[in-house]
Amino acid sequence: MWCKLPFSSSYGSSLKLFGQVSADILFYFIFIMDEQQMQQIEKLLDEFDDEVWGGYSDDNLDPDENENEENECSYNTGTEQSSADDSDTELENSCSDISYHESDDDLPLTLRNKYFVGKDGTKWARRPPNQRVRTSRVNIVLEKPGVIGDAKNANSILDAWNLFFTYEIVENIVACTNIFIDVNIRSKFGRERDARYTTIPEMKALFGVLYIIGALKNGHRSTKDMWSSDGCNIDILKCAMSEKRFLFLLRCIRFDDIRGREERKKLDKMTHIRKVFDDFTINCKKSYSLSEYVTLDEKLQSFRGRCSFRQYMPNKPAKYGIKIFALCDSVNYYTSNLEVYVGIQPAGPYTIDNSAASITKRMVNIVYNSGRNVTMDNWFTSIPLADDLLKKKVTIIGTIRKNKREIPPSFASSKNRPVFSSFFGFSNNKTLVSYKANKKKIVMLISTIHHDKNIANEEKLKPEIIMAYNSTKSGVDTMDYMTENYTVARTSARWPLTIFYALMNIGGINSQIIYQANTKIKISRLQFLKTLGRELMEEHVQCRMTIPAVRVEVKSSIRKYFNIQPLQESRVRASGRCSFCERTRDRKTTKVCTTCIKLICRDHLISVCPECYACA
Repeated sequence: MWCKLPFSSSYGSSLKLFGQVSADILFYFIFIMDEQQMQQIEKLLDEFDDEVWGGYSDDNLDPDENENEENECSYNTGTEQSSADDSDTELENSCSDISYHESDDDLPLTLRNKYFVGKDGTKWARRPPNQRVRTSRVNIVLEKPGVIGDAKNANSILDAWNLFFTYEIVENIVACTNIFIDVNIRSKFGRERDARYTTIPEMKALFGVLYIIGALKNGHRSTKDMWSSDGCNIDILKCAMSEKRFLFLLRCIRFDDIRGREERKKLDKMTHIRKVFDDFTINCKKSYSLSEYVTLDEKLQSFRGRCSFRQYMPNKPAKYGIKIFALCDSVNYYTSNLEVYVGIQPAGPYTIDNSAASITKRMVNIVYNSGRNVTMDNWFTSIPLADDLLKKKVTIIGTIRKNKREIPPSFASSKNRPVFSSFFGFSNNKTLVSYKANKKKIVMLISTIHHDKNIANEEKLKPEIIMAYNSTKSGVDTMDYMTENYTVARTSARWPLTIFYALMNIGGINSQIIYQANTKIKISRLQFLKTLGRELMEEHVQCRMTIPAVRVEVKSSIRKYFNIQPLQESRVRASGRCSFCERTRDRKTTKVCTTCIKLICRDHLISVCPECYACA
């Protein structure tokens, strides 16, 4: 018997032979030995532990030998049926390198096989692939992150914002709004001036008012209170427009031509805002290059009105709303790609596949062949998707659901496993890890960027894959939190306007990232939004200073907040009827108001000293 042999150097080969013997027979022989023999055998087992169970230390083997053994016992496994032919069985039996992870020590010996096998026959090798190789090409990022293209010239806050809401986008919104006013609104007003057309400066001023209201977190505050004169108002708002005009523009703003909407709706559910949304997304893609780690997730824009694709998501704060998929930078939370979930589209050019894999491929196609890594949750992640993205040189880290057929049953079970234990499986450049977080919870992740069994957290023995996932998973969630913290959104029953509010929020974040990258000036988000609102209002405010009908107190506020002085018009010995006297009196005068240039007689003339006039 092998146990009778003297302890010499020949024991190494004897133990290798013993590694092929059934584990049950081994323990039977150990049981019948006396105490001295047991101690000797245990000492040898400790010394040759990896060789007994199939693992080995790379430091103790010759590199050429290691390479030969790997060629003989290949572990690059794909999806194979569990009813494999005899050649597969011979391959498994011929290789004695049956490895396991240190945290698998409590597994029954019957589970200490070479492979974990999924329900569909997918094999996951216990032993990681050879690490003595060059860095994989899929892990080499080929693009430098940062501002790209024309965005490098944006050195002011307004210029950075104009990268996303270009002149063409604002012009289209103004044109569609004026069409709606002309077709549906003007006939309901007795005076034409109460339903006058809007302009590009006025539309930008509307956006500026919304940004300021959002920055002050007054999204749910009544407009009557914000435009009041009781001292508790937001004084700068009346510089841009009156409360009546603000509500009128919010009521009338449109993003498509309503005259052909019914025909377009037969092909596209999102036709109400399709052009603006697509143009905004294109501008996001071409202005910034993402870092090596990006996050794919969904956000829920709160909405409780009527909409055919409104979603209910109980785990979101808003519960009801419009679901928007977003691809964000995991480092600075720049949003690069967006897609609104509209359900099943009518047959036509906008018909798309809404499966998780198809949505993922559409969202991440901008990072194809770049070597970047995408972090996603278990709604998106699947084994075939990981293989497809690897072919495009994109790696992933993501949680994966237990019901996937490729998952071995032992990975999903928490029975007979110690807390903080980990199982690892390796197959075709993919690593599957099952981590027992507590007594009843199993966390499973798959990664195509990690190919080892490294443990990063010594306290809870968390694998490096889980730590990498935790550090990169919150890109979209953080972006969503930032947008909701200073949101421009107001209560609305129109879903296109709700989507546009989401675009304005995202545009505010993206423009701040580009502004700070170009100027190296660090600025708080609150200060950035307030400055952006003022700059958007400035052009329209300058126009209001030339309008005689604008009240004196409004012009005084404009001079106070925008430092804009009225144009001085010289009127030498002007004569005419007093603007404040009744027409029947026909009072002629040559005096004019220095602010609004109106003719005024002596009866309505008020004497004010220069100091009081400056404070007015």
